[in-house]
Amino acid sequence: MESITEVIENKQFYHVFQPICHLPEKKVIGYEALIRSLSPIGPEALFQKAIEQNRLFELDTFSILHALQTFFVSHQRQDKSVFLFVNIYPSTIVEDQFPAFVDNILSRFRPFLSKIVLEINESAAERKIWMNPLFTRRIGMLRKIGFMIALDDVGEGTTSFRKIVEISPDFIKMDKFFADGLEASVKKQKIVRLLVEYCQGEAELILEGIEHATDFSRAAVLGVTMGQGYYLGKPERLKSYT
Repeated sequence: MESITEVIENKQFYHVFQPICHLPEKKVIGYEALIRSLSPIGPEALFQKAIEQNRLFELDTFSILHALQTFFVSHQRQDKSVFLFVNIYPSTIVEDQFPAFVDNILSRFRPFLSKIVLEINESAAERKIWMNPLFTRRIGMLRKIGFMIALDDVGEGTTSFRKIVEISPDFIKMDKFFADGLEASVKKQKIVRLLVEYCQGEAELILEGIEHATDFSRAAVLGVTMGQGYYLGKPERLKSYT
């Protein structure tokens, strides 16, 4: 495989976009940008390679800029009411170069700032970074500037209830485990209902991984206001959604 620097310079990747919808009417409120490689290697292996080559910050930030450019500029979107969720690693946020990267985003995408949602990636390898005071301060800086924050894979990854309270995200994305078989699982329904209650007046709850109509209907009954998953739309090139 090429080095990460060569992957970036040769533009050996692209982004697909998966819709995030309001429940129960299935109105699209945003999209999550998901990186895809032109080579057979998958996204997780691509980022693992970046970690091994000490190029994670380089790949992560370039991916974010490419997603923003594709979504907001290249396709000249007229509808500015939808959000774009872009994944970001915790280690990227605490890098010394991160403030300069944020300035770059502001210089290029300021008109869309209120619609950019930074979705914090749940990497087990970066568990300790969540406890770094600089990480929390940087999140506060981003929110003050005008970015929106989402916590990913809540209920599965490294996010604790303490971090939910400390960070106070705009969006809480509940792990797909809770959507799978939700209709038949009383225990899962109790957990979903718990987060629905917490999110009232605090954040928007997004249930990930909705793949079946029965689970979608149950989520709506439980009070989940937003969802994502194959039942609502698969990740596609942007032209499929314009």
